[in-house]
Amino acid sequence: MTDQPIHQTRTAYFIQSRPHPGAPWQRPTGITASWELKPMALGKLAARREMQPQWKHRLMVRITTVTEQPAEEA
Repeated sequence: MTDQPIHQTRTAYFIQSRPHPGAPWQRPTGITASWELKPMALGKLAARREMQPQWKHRLMVRITTVTEQPAEEA
C-alpha cells in the first residue's frame, strides 16, 4: 500500500432554472438529475429550454475532488 495521497476528481453537470431575471436560480422541483457527460447535459438543457421557453435555464458544473490518505492514529 502506498502512503501517497490518492486524488479523484468527478465532474457532474446539472440544470438550474428561474421564471424571470429577478428570481433566484433553482433546480427543478423533485429532479436531482445530473450527468457526467457534457454533451448529454447540453441535450437535456436544450430540451428544457424547448419545454419551458418562457423561463431562463443554465448549465451548471460541479467539480468534486476527493483525497484519500492514511490518517494519523494519535
